[in-house]
Amino acid sequence: MTVNMTMSLPDDVAAYIKAKGNASAYTARILRRRMLAAELERSARLRAEAGIVTTAAEPAETEEATFERWARVGGR
Repeated sequence: MTVNMTMSLPDDVAAYIKAKGNASAYTARILRRRMLAAELERSARLRAEAGIVTTAAEPAETEEATFERWARVGGR
């Protein structure tokens, strides 16, 4: 299901998003990444409180690879 929303954005931000082609898909992708990152940060905090030590990335891992790995670990 999708929901139509209207947003007010600064001109430069709107131009940047429009230049990506499908503004809705681009915005959804960015927001999903942020949602996943927030969920993983919360999970890491809970693990740390429980005394479980984790790392956020593999050595020399790109940000894209990190997000893909996090998505796999998160079952997405």
